[in-house]
Amino acid sequence: MKSLATSMVYLLIGLSTLFATGIEFFHGTLSEAKQIAGQQGKLIFVDAFTTWCGPCKRMSANVFSQQDVGDFYNQSFINLKLDMEKGEGKEFQRQYQVNAFPTLLFLDPEGKVVQKVVGGMDVANFLQLGKSAASKSSVSSSLDKAYTDGQRDPAFMAQYIEALAKSNRPLLKIVNEYIYSQKDFGSGDNLKVLYYGLGEIDSRVFNLFVDHKKDIVKMFGEESVETQIVKAGKATVDKAIEFDNSDLLEEAVDKVKRYAQNEYKQFQYTSRLQFYGETRQPEIYLRYARDYVRQGRQYKFELVNKIFHEMRDQPELMKEATVWSVEIAEDEGNEENCFLAAQLLFVDGQYENSRSFADQALKLASAANSPTLPFIKKLVTDIEQKSGINKS
Repeated sequence: MKSLATSMVYLLIGLSTLFATGIEFFHGTLSEAKQIAGQQGKLIFVDAFTTWCGPCKRMSANVFSQQDVGDFYNQSFINLKLDMEKGEGKEFQRQYQVNAFPTLLFLDPEGKVVQKVVGGMDVANFLQLGKSAASKSSVSSSLDKAYTDGQRDPAFMAQYIEALAKSNRPLLKIVNEYIYSQKDFGSGDNLKVLYYGLGEIDSRVFNLFVDHKKDIVKMFGEESVETQIVKAGKATVDKAIEFDNSDLLEEAVDKVKRYAQNEYKQFQYTSRLQFYGETRQPEIYLRYARDYVRQGRQYKFELVNKIFHEMRDQPELMKEATVWSVEIAEDEGNEENCFLAAQLLFVDGQYENSRSFADQALKLASAANSPTLPFIKKLVTDIEQKSGINKS
């Protein structure tokens, strides 16, 4: 089944790249990146590449472009691409002894190497690399120093907590200590503290946030406020999963319903599916999943992919995902949908039906010269080896 998983991964990479935000690279010099990194207390991630390097191109297209990669790297680092054959890249190559491509480096604001890896990698390994580098960082910003020196006035704390939030650094302890020292949350600076310091929905910060929501909305806008509430809700859902606590889950869902109504419909499904999926409760998961897929075809496709990748050890879910995959392909018989159905049917042992959808996918992929073509051909070969079906 390893070959099928690989096929599916490459298909999903191609589809998600169309919609993902990915890493936002800084358009400036290394010196300017160091200055910003120093101000924000971040490391600098450097993609040292060349224009002719195949693995460099693949990482740019298939890894840097992914939403989850962008979410983590944009929060955690100042990101910089340097061509080793142009401009300051030539000096960088000499200084940091870059002899193979790509070379992925993490530098502190002084330019010292925190971590250095040579060669391309997939999304999972690249995310793990970033987390490893971030865990090694002891970078302090000028704001950290001022805080350590005892500065606590509202204007400074608003600036400091905003910087911590945007750098994805821990802030719960700092926010809680500060709000317990305050009596007036009507000032603009303290409203900013509540906005940027909102980490979890099951917290005193959230209660204060709700009490002053109207004023916070005037400052940041309704959409941004609801985004913050949902972000806090997701953090509480993660905690609910960690402690296998469904009461925390429902608290998050209820508060999003009350205070971020425009986001509630999507949040109630995604949070419950995440919780019951990760805590391995297939019967409850399936109940919510069946309701979710009725909301639109794209949700059915999303859940089939999730089950195929993350819950293949759950027979009841795999059975339902196989049925859904066929419905998707019959409803819209494009290359991606037919390939998806063929793979699920193959895993289920329905080789004849799998071959039928695989042939449709193969025909469409061949006509479009699709990058998925080699993986569809591999699936056809697997079907023939397993079943003896050979239509050539």
